Amino acid sequence: MKLRFRNPLWLALFLCAGLSGADKIDEAIDLTKAGPFPVFVRMSDQVIGRAGEYEKLCRERSGKPRTQNRKEVLSLLRSKADKSWDKAQKPVDGLLKKGEIRAVRRFWIVNGFSCLAKPAAIRKLAKRADVSYVYLDRFARPLKNPLPMSGNQMTAMKEVLATWKKKAPEPILSLRIPWNVREIGAEMAWKEENATGRGVTVAIIDSGILPTPSLIRALAKNPKEELNGKDDDGNGLIDDVFGYDFMSNTGYVLETGRTMSHGSCCAGIIAGRSSAKGWQTAIAPDSRLLLLKGGFDLRSMEYLLLNGADLVSMSYMIVGRDLGQIRGLFRNAFEHMSLGGVLAVGGAGNYGPKSRRAMPAGRQIGLPKDIPSVLAVAGVDQKRVPLPFSSEGPCFWEGVQFFSDYPKDKPLGKPDLTAFPTGYPVWNVTSPLNARRGWKEVSKDKGASLIIGPAGNSFSGPHCAGVAALVFSANPAINSWEVSEILKRTVKDLGPKGQDNIYGAGLIDALAAVRAAKKKKD
Repeated sequence: MKLRFRNPLWLALFLCAGLSGADKIDEAIDLTKAGPFPVFVRMSDQVIGRAGEYEKLCRERSGKPRTQNRKEVLSLLRSKADKSWDKAQKPVDGLLKKGEIRAVRRFWIVNGFSCLAKPAAIRKLAKRADVSYVYLDRFARPLKNPLPMSGNQMTAMKEVLATWKKKAPEPILSLRIPWNVREIGAEMAWKEENATGRGVTVAIIDSGILPTPSLIRALAKNPKEELNGKDDDGNGLIDDVFGYDFMSNTGYVLETGRTMSHGSCCAGIIAGRSSAKGWQTAIAPDSRLLLLKGGFDLRSMEYLLLNGADLVSMSYMIVGRDLGQIRGLFRNAFEHMSLGGVLAVGGAGNYGPKSRRAMPAGRQIGLPKDIPSVLAVAGVDQKRVPLPFSSEGPCFWEGVQFFSDYPKDKPLGKPDLTAFPTGYPVWNVTSPLNARRGWKEVSKDKGASLIIGPAGNSFSGPHCAGVAALVFSANPAINSWEVSEILKRTVKDLGPKGQDNIYGAGLIDALAAVRAAKKKKD
């Protein structure tokens, strides 16, 4: 019987299902060389196996509250990983003893494991029926044990903890609210709908924060961990009181840069409490922040899902580099994370056609913002004029194993939304360089300054994350993909009617989104 495929997507799915041996090895791995190569071995038993399954599972799970979905999905992800490892552990141990692989690390956000493997081992693993693909792990990091902080780091973190424990100051009656917070309707959402982000945890994968009270008071503390050089909660990490740095393998989550604090800028936009001078920069002023360092580290994603994050704001992205098949691994991880209740948000990038770092059309928005379930947010100025640096769409998913559903003739529409990334005060390093850059200090508090001047679509992402936090606080049972749909549906349209590759669906509207979420609850 001759099989006929009129739809190219179904053809791709059929071919992927029949992969075997060499077909399951990333073409970027040069097996003629001795190696070892950093690889990720993806097992066959996944919650989401290929393109289209995420959307199908979202539809099936939309009738359940997010807490139930998180519990069930998290249990399913870990169960599948454990069962696969039970079968694979013995042969993996054999390869370890022979010296054909080393530095094995297990994962469950995508069922599989990373390691350094020689060509012979890669071929053996690819022949296994329970292995679906062997990726060249372009983001591999050395396998290191968690480390205690240095003496100076521990002293700094203990000061943070002491500030966090202090009773919050009396509310300032005449708060100074920046224009950007008002323009997206956040202030009206607080006053008219009592949606302030209370009860919502926002993970931030960035550079850490400055030790200023406005940001410290917004932190989410791990209730089972103390600053004592020990792993109190038994999760394998030391002193992860306010988050974790997966790059240095310590619990030190403060900013280390001396001239710029990208993490502080973004954290203040989402959840910055009122300062001594009365400035409140936050869109979701009662939300809590979980600080992480380590973009493109799957451990960060597992950590935030286990530690109750409702959404994640990300300021990292790869453009201008051929990432090959590894894109599919990260799309798999983000779809699993979304199904488990975490909405991922980030700026669309600063590689627009008029940017000094302009990239060609179709390549301006990169991983992970090019993933369908991740919200990529573009930027306009206060007059709603597109900023010259703002990245434009579309994006393509073609030739990616298991996830080749957006070819050149049917691209993925990006960006998803638009926000404001310029012209308002953000928390940053106090430095004489600010004036030389043309930046203006409008206020100052212990450890940091409020600066007008820093700009970029990295700040559009936190705008959207803040609005999403308001939506989650208005309807805690709502699912992450439902929040994404509401944010897109309640925008103020800009440019051509409907979705386009400059503004996405349009300018985010916090008040409209919160009301839509409440209506869904009722």
